[in-house]
Amino acid sequence: MHRIITVAIAGLLVASCGPKKHAENLAKEQAGKNDEFRYSAVTIKGAQPVREINLPGELESFYETDLFPRVSSYISKIHVDIGDRVNKGQLLAELEAPELIANLTAAFSKVKAAEAMYQSSRATYQRALKTRKTPGAISEMDVETFWSKAMSDSLMVVAEQAHYESVKQLVDYLKITAPFAGVVTDRRLSPGAFVGPGGQNSVPLLKIKQLDRLRLRLAVPEAYLGDIRSGAHVQFSVRTFQNQVFSGNISRISHSVRPDTRSEMIEIDISNPDRKLKPGMFVSARLPVQSGEGSIFVPKTSVLSNMEQTFVIRVVNGVAERVSVERGDVTDSQVQIFGELKPGDVILKVASDEIPNKSAIAIETVN
Repeated sequence: MHRIITVAIAGLLVASCGPKKHAENLAKEQAGKNDEFRYSAVTIKGAQPVREINLPGELESFYETDLFPRVSSYISKIHVDIGDRVNKGQLLAELEAPELIANLTAAFSKVKAAEAMYQSSRATYQRALKTRKTPGAISEMDVETFWSKAMSDSLMVVAEQAHYESVKQLVDYLKITAPFAGVVTDRRLSPGAFVGPGGQNSVPLLKIKQLDRLRLRLAVPEAYLGDIRSGAHVQFSVRTFQNQVFSGNISRISHSVRPDTRSEMIEIDISNPDRKLKPGMFVSARLPVQSGEGSIFVPKTSVLSNMEQTFVIRVVNGVAERVSVERGDVTDSQVQIFGELKPGDVILKVASDEIPNKSAIAIETVN
């Protein structure tokens, strides 16, 4: 009986030690496997990486204008057409207005008549001054009368000269010249058309755009206004030249947020000497900005979402921990996250749903 009890106790001891020994062996095997395969990990840094935001835009001419005739007239000659390059001050079109020429001639005649009258009254006054030297030859009242007449005639000369200059300015409007160097992009009217007040004044005679210098206008969202600096370098591409990247610098900032779009308008000057770019082209611009203070950016592959949560896998003392996070702004290779993480924490570069929470894991840091 005593032997039977001893055997039974020994059996119980073996049975109780067996599962424990088996678990230890499994742990060793798992550790051995983890030592053989190590997961790539990265260390979260506190630096604020430079990133880019993509903004749509449209190229515009630096200068563009519609040329309207300023006086009632008929088109006599048009010296340019669509696509012609013009220089500043170049004669583009000539107009005819016979009544203006007649008014100019009449105004010139009045100027000459006024000058002749002034010369006569001035000579009379000078003779009166000489006569006054002889006592009793002329009264002081007559001298003052001649002086007043000379002054009145001199002012008449000034008035007639001003009227002549105003009419001459109207006549100068009969010659339409280019206000700046550019290209004629539109022509609506032809010789013989009546233009000006009462005519086809709502239709421009010509449209001119500057092509060797363009401007790009971008609406920057309010969230990024703190990162916008005058002179910052901006790169952009256009659909026509998909394999080519163009660039320019921020030249002007409006310093005013539009209430409807919550954005601020900026302008980038574009040098275009070869005239490859055209006004109206759609642009995709990349604007460099800094991440916000306190933001954490990690590789996109470090963040994983399943039916339960969005998380990253943090490794602490060889143990994998799932940390719930929220996504923020996204760049080309990184994503902003918010959660119980801080600079210096180590996370897996590629998160996997197959790694259990609180499981042992072997890593190697790649950054």
